[in-house]
Amino acid sequence: MMKKIFCTLILASLCFLLPTTLCAQKKGKEYPQRNEAFKADYKLTAIGTFDPDNVQNLQFTLVAAPDFTGHVLKLDKKRKQVKLKKLSCKENAITDDEEWVMNNGLTLREERVELPMGQFAPRFRYRTGGYLITTYGENWGNTLKMVITDEAQQTLYAAYDFENWKFSPKTTLMGNTQSLDDFIIEGNILYIAHGTNGYSDGAGYQTGYITAFDLEKQEIVWTTQPMTCNSHFAIVDNSIICGYGFTSEPDNLFILDKYSGQRIQKIPMKKMVNEVVPKDGYLYVRTYSFDYLFKIQ
Repeated sequence: MMKKIFCTLILASLCFLLPTTLCAQKKGKEYPQRNEAFKADYKLTAIGTFDPDNVQNLQFTLVAAPDFTGHVLKLDKKRKQVKLKKLSCKENAITDDEEWVMNNGLTLREERVELPMGQFAPRFRYRTGGYLITTYGENWGNTLKMVITDEAQQTLYAAYDFENWKFSPKTTLMGNTQSLDDFIIEGNILYIAHGTNGYSDGAGYQTGYITAFDLEKQEIVWTTQPMTCNSHFAIVDNSIICGYGFTSEPDNLFILDKYSGQRIQKIPMKKMVNEVVPKDGYLYVRTYSFDYLFKIQ
């Protein structure tokens, strides 16, 4: 009995000294549901005017690192999720991305900005929820600062620095930096896709996430398990649809619960998913060399 009590005290002491993320792993990766964290009618409050020529003078809020092992919430199994019915899969020409967008009448949220190098040079812009998100970084594969403005870039709502997300704890190749890849704003939740543009082993298989960030409380709500998303993603009703894959790694399309971050369904794909675009009850999926069409049910 005394031995059991002694071991318990030692474990408690270690959890006090070690980082909280390590101790959290002992309890598992699933946490209580937080429905109250999601406020669909939330509107961001303006914090000032925005001058795109003076981004370097902004006061960026440093965001704490996510749990790179994954931090999903408990799944409400009564919540309905979308289902996908595959209608077609056709080989594409690999370089005909613009034709795919135009021929299907699609609109992409992302716009690449062609400007010189520099820490505060804009790299990508994303239109979502009536806002414009712009990312900044030394190059297009290293974007770790972002600002949220109105679409005319006149009103500033937020400025964040994700430097703490740059490397996972198990990174072995320092070139395998994590960067911000896609965003969607729904109410008070900013959904962020982030990961490395390379093989997952260089990041210790801790890459390819979507994280739900509460813009009101300035805190992370959940983070998916690793190797879930390295594509653009879409939200349809209660579901997030995204893809993960790479050369010599399995290529899949995932359906996630947007309130918990848990995977609901995995659909094998022929190649790595790049674009996921819903339109008029259909889902258009662009992979490296194949184009898919699904019916959303």
